[in-house]
Amino acid sequence: MLRLTIVSQSTKEIVLKVDGWLGGANVSLLEQEGEFHLQDGGKLVLDLEDVRFIDQTGLALLRQWSREQLELRGGSPFLRALLKEHGLQMGSRWRRTDSSC
Repeated sequence: MLRLTIVSQSTKEIVLKVDGWLGGANVSLLEQEGEFHLQDGGKLVLDLEDVRFIDQTGLALLRQWSREQLELRGGSPFLRALLKEHGLQMGSRWRRTDSSC
């Protein structure tokens, strides 16, 4: 199960709290919500404090979004190690540098 909650939203950024398992069919839910907010050009902040696990599909989505304006926050030591192993750092911000992406 995956639950997404908007914690805060402004014209510059939206903070989404992600709760549960980010894997399988749940990834498409996050992808739809995230793409909706990224298309406006603002920053997407994902609060991963209550994420229990991210599978390869979820990791691929986060790596894809690393070309966008993305910031990852929170998460257990296990989750942070998993993300780091896949080139994603907590608290890191990525900004699109190529408008054709």
